[in-house]
Amino acid sequence: MEIKNAAYKLPKEFLGMLYSIYSPVTVDGILKSFIEGRKTTLRANKLKTSIMEIQKELRENSISFSNSSLLKEAFILNKVKEPQITKLNCYNTGSIYLQNLSSMIPPLLLDLEMGQTILDMCAAPGGKTTEIASIIDNQGEVTANEINTIRRERLKYNIQKQGASCIEVIGMDGKVLGDTFEERFDRVLLDAPCSGEGTIEIKRRESYKGWSTKFIRENSKLQKKLLESGIKALKKGGILIYSTCTISPEENEEVIDYVLNKYPNLRVMNLSINVKNSIQGLNVYKDKKYNDNLKKALRVIPNEEMEGFFVCKLKKK
Repeated sequence: MEIKNAAYKLPKEFLGMLYSIYSPVTVDGILKSFIEGRKTTLRANKLKTSIMEIQKELRENSISFSNSSLLKEAFILNKVKEPQITKLNCYNTGSIYLQNLSSMIPPLLLDLEMGQTILDMCAAPGGKTTEIASIIDNQGEVTANEINTIRRERLKYNIQKQGASCIEVIGMDGKVLGDTFEERFDRVLLDAPCSGEGTIEIKRRESYKGWSTKFIRENSKLQKKLLESGIKALKKGGILIYSTCTISPEENEEVIDYVLNKYPNLRVMNLSINVKNSIQGLNVYKDKKYNDNLKKALRVIPNEEMEGFFVCKLKKK
């Protein structure tokens, strides 16, 4: 499929937003990733195995791979789809977790240490939650929240399968977590519900058919409420990561700008990560002006390996 044909399938307002943020050449690359999809990527689960063991099993099964520069436990597979991986022993024992590289970024930026109290506000299906448990080697207290009953059961299954024993699963409305657990956590991760624009695949019409400007506005309202709740749950001196797998500034920079204006004790922190296919956060979008510190945020540009993502790191002074 040609890029121009892919563009015809997507909403005009969405394409207009892409061209408002990125250069035409970059937009072509984004559309190409929407056409071709992304390579299968996975993370070795250090709670159950070693990097060398996973490399050994992949080679024994004639699976070609490369290592990611983002995370030494991450592997990028060549010409292999997920169904083939689900047949491997390492998958069935929970020694690996199928996860996009972009999704692995937020836990890496939480400045995690053993013994911390950590809240994952919207945790299902559990990729980031179990990554957190792996980073702290189960030495801490992780509270994983998921309001949806079906998704919560999937979360519990993945946590058990990955051997992440430090995680307690709860099923509360994320908007009230801050009132229930006021200033309880050293670290908070809010990987917010969003429109998922960074995960679009043209061959999966369901990945974009529900897109609308109304949907974006509704998401933005919810995200602001969830983020305020997360800020309340965060201890003074604590760190909160806000992330989405979407592109719209209304769901990203606008949400952060809102809380920065409302909570003067918040500070945007620099991100200690190098992602080649990325730009800094926006401080201007169309006729809107955002806080200049949003330039410290990260916009991962969709490509053949990574979904589109937004990540911002906040500290409560």
